[in-house]
Amino acid sequence: MKKFLDSLNLVDQYQNILIYRANTPLITSEKLLKAYEFFLNHKDKVLVSVKQDEYFFFDKDNSSSFVRSKQNSFKEINSFMILTSEIFQNESHEFYPFIIEDEFAIEINTYQDWWISEKLLQRKKIVFHVIGSTEIGMGHIYRSLALAHEITNHDVIFICDEQFQLAVKKIASMDYKVISTNNVLHTILSIKPNLVINDILDTEEDFILSLKQQNIKIVNFEDFGNGSKFTDITINELFEEPILNGSNYLWGHQYYFLRDEFNNAKPHKFVEKVSSVLISFGGTDQNNLTLVTLKAIIDIAKTNNLIINIVCGGGYIYKDDLIIEINKLNYNYINLTFESGVISKIMENSQIAISSNGRTVYELADMNIPSIVIAQHQRELTHSFPRLETGFINLGVFRTGIEYYIINNFQKLIEDNSYRELLFLNIKKYSFRQNKQKVVEKILGLL
Repeated sequence: MKKFLDSLNLVDQYQNILIYRANTPLITSEKLLKAYEFFLNHKDKVLVSVKQDEYFFFDKDNSSSFVRSKQNSFKEINSFMILTSEIFQNESHEFYPFIIEDEFAIEINTYQDWWISEKLLQRKKIVFHVIGSTEIGMGHIYRSLALAHEITNHDVIFICDEQFQLAVKKIASMDYKVISTNNVLHTILSIKPNLVINDILDTEEDFILSLKQQNIKIVNFEDFGNGSKFTDITINELFEEPILNGSNYLWGHQYYFLRDEFNNAKPHKFVEKVSSVLISFGGTDQNNLTLVTLKAIIDIAKTNNLIINIVCGGGYIYKDDLIIEINKLNYNYINLTFESGVISKIMENSQIAISSNGRTVYELADMNIPSIVIAQHQRELTHSFPRLETGFINLGVFRTGIEYYIINNFQKLIEDNSYRELLFLNIKKYSFRQNKQKVVEKILGLL
């Protein structure tokens, strides 16, 4: 290499020299510029590219037994080297490592390395901008996670406003990269994504146009804000009738998709006798409708020896009050779980349900479970899918005295088989198991 550079007289012409090899095609120009910046502060040494390796190794102790230990090391890769022309002409010199992250440090030495590099070079960068809190609920997170699970060939990053720590913790628990920030727009633009998926309710026009100006494709969910009309696609699957005009809007339950846990769940067949009921009011249940409903139906449940299955999400803040009430009731047929990821199995064992008017409604419909529905707030009330024609008893929004309506309608579901069978036949017409692939294809078709 020295002989080659000498023949071109490059050593005399340039003060600093960067030797770049073609073995690591994932190294970007930004990464090289960052390395050069770093080199300028360490010009007395040769800067070499390395990647960090972490592995376990076995060694023998004095008794000839094997001891397992973790080892961290830095391995030089054939990517680049930066040095001054003065150092280049010296026989001896010191080296200084510049660490390349694993995702960029793939070195082509075999055909398999080549194949992996090609796959990674074809990846697009997709940002999910999501919200989730006790007040808003967790539906936006679950929907985005279900989508992310299907987008395995691309680089997926989640971004949350720092106020939504509940969302950050949930996403991080699923091993996705998640960034908490106080300036969402700046953070998104710094990542330079190919596609942004906003699941944050209503968006502002300025926010969406700032993304569009950078040629970023945009998909929004559940959005009636001024920004919704400027997206490539806005999907409002919880709303049956178009509320806004525009060719970029997609409306209705045909775009609703289930979480992965429902892929193999078995929908109900009609049975003459109800033996169990499900109570589920979403991931947060800000009005504590779980406890309100339990108190309302407990006497009927005891009279009919019903099993009561209660599912509360990770954001449920009334856990202690609920447990105290359950212990006070002294009824052995109450099952309580705070693991919402197992709700499909619980639905398989529940013939009827009482729930909020969110995503759970569609899961109940897919499982053929006639249900009583109560909206937590006015926005949920606008979700028009649950009604008698689709197999639901819709009690409207939560209000004082709602217990009276819960009791009367629950009693009718238990005692009037003809009525319950009519609801069952209405709800049986709906299945959502093919919708996710349809939505994923529309989104990825933008790339």
